[in-house]
Amino acid sequence: MKRILLQLMLCCSLTITAQIQPDQRKFIEVKGSAEMSVQPDDIELEIVLRRSDSDRKADLSNTESAFYAVLKKNNIKTETVTFQNTSYWYWWYWWNDRYNSNPVKVVRLKLDAKTNFLKLVEDLNTNWVQSIRIAETTAREITRLRKEVKIQAMKAAKEKASYLLESVGEEVGSLLSVVEVPESDNNYYPFFDRGNLASNSVMQSTSTNTGVEGANAIKLRYEIQAKFEIQ
Repeated sequence: MKRILLQLMLCCSLTITAQIQPDQRKFIEVKGSAEMSVQPDDIELEIVLRRSDSDRKADLSNTESAFYAVLKKNNIKTETVTFQNTSYWYWWYWWNDRYNSNPVKVVRLKLDAKTNFLKLVEDLNTNWVQSIRIAETTAREITRLRKEVKIQAMKAAKEKASYLLESVGEEVGSLLSVVEVPESDNNYYPFFDRGNLASNSVMQSTSTNTGVEGANAIKLRYEIQAKFEIQ
């Protein structure tokens, strides 16, 4: 009985030792990155309308008429317009503007590739427009394009490992581990300009859609951290 117990204890000890044995394989750990600029297919503008300096009306009816005239000039359907005052923000504007001699109205306007963005902004450069900002930009093929950029970042990581090892007479082996750097770390840099970040691979967009003319491109950038065995 004692002999059996000793054998079991020896087996357990060998198993634990094998589990905590560190990996003795030589490896190289690198980070690969890739980026792509994509023209947005759809843009949503937020436009704040105000009363013209020469307008003596108490409401914004003249401003709205002028605004719709600009939309018609640029072949934009009125169905793409949403007045925020009439939905979620209604009560805030009612309370804030009821005694205000210069009332405002916030408009959301959706644009697609048929619209000349720069020409529209130029036509809206009037004294009855208080401000214009791009609220949202989207691309219909953004999911597929993200995959392409991530695949290229993985290839860039392996290529980097290969030429670094070749410089010292070694060869890259099998992949041991791979970690995708979170998108929040890739696409948001609050303390410095992202333009200073250099990617290993800069890709041309493969989107088949025509983007909105004059709009800033959406920049996709991803990083992959990979560990390869050294042969």
